[in-house]
Amino acid sequence: MTTIHSQQIWINQQDLADTKVVERELSTSDLQPDEVLLETDSFGFSANNITYAALGFKMGYWGFFPATDSHDSSDTGFGIVPVWGFATVKASRHSGIKEGEKVFGYLPMASHWVIKAGKVAPHGFSDIHEKRKSISPVYDQYLRCFADPGYDASREEWQLNFRPLYMTSFVLDDFVAEKARDETLLLSSASSKTALGTAQLLKDKKAPRKASYRVVGLTSKANVDKVKASECYDAVYSYDDLSELGHDSRYWLLDFAANGTLINNLAKQLGDNLSAVTLIGATDWKAQEKPNPKLLDAEIFFAPARVKLRQSEWGHDEFLTKYANAWQRFASKVSDQFFEQSHCGTEAITQLYLDTLNGSGQARALNVASFD
Repeated sequence: MTTIHSQQIWINQQDLADTKVVERELSTSDLQPDEVLLETDSFGFSANNITYAALGFKMGYWGFFPATDSHDSSDTGFGIVPVWGFATVKASRHSGIKEGEKVFGYLPMASHWVIKAGKVAPHGFSDIHEKRKSISPVYDQYLRCFADPGYDASREEWQLNFRPLYMTSFVLDDFVAEKARDETLLLSSASSKTALGTAQLLKDKKAPRKASYRVVGLTSKANVDKVKASECYDAVYSYDDLSELGHDSRYWLLDFAANGTLINNLAKQLGDNLSAVTLIGATDWKAQEKPNPKLLDAEIFFAPARVKLRQSEWGHDEFLTKYANAWQRFASKVSDQFFEQSHCGTEAITQLYLDTLNGSGQARALNVASFD
């Protein structure tokens, strides 16, 4: 029997700036059949994780890692924000999963977590624990690093920060390519990692697809030069210069910001030339006015559904190989645009969360967080 001292960072679901560190004692002897104890090695953190918290109720993100098993009434209303990271199997009661295995997947902001393994395959396994209220099986998968073509031990900080975001970019590009013709594709929050990845794919694949669309980024005035330097877009405009968008093209807005005022301004500027709106993310989660999908006749893009579709059509191994190839091209293109930052211990991780929440975090940082 081994007793594990676990640390968890809890967030008040009604007041996202209210945090607490909760300590738990976990005993390996308490593991039930097929349960696996994961020890978090490291995880990435960005505005994407704030989106998980901000949309926790609406999209179901609070259901993955419930903050429960406490007799303290003050714990009511708290949750654990999901992150993407590496973990090591600390103990296992599943015959197909061995102690010491390294995996990549969806984790809580916690040093340890117990899952119930199912759907075990050479490439990975899933968490089928009854306490996990999942919105998609894609979020429940843990990839075995030794069998993952996208894993590179020398670039873990990139995988932590970009893999989940670039996965959205990868399948969003695939989705847009089916429908895009000669319109101008507008990407809001153009400096965000997901938008950059999407733009790079759309632009680089334009010639092979024999397509004539344009890829245009929209960002704050302060970020225009940085976004242009990425060379991921055909053109970049600030939110203050929407009047420079001409009326000689049809426009398709790929919205990563979820700022209703911005979309309304675009609609006024472009009129009937704004032919489509697709809602993807919520980088501007503090925006007072949110977009109304019904009024906009907008489509909501849910990346896990597209991942599941392509995995079923291409097969899991081919999907991962195609993703890995695309990811490596992107990483080499923007490698000089980002820098690594380490955050060790609950105090540093909590500060990273709060800085990102209030918008004072480093947008170009590849954040690597660990509990020790």
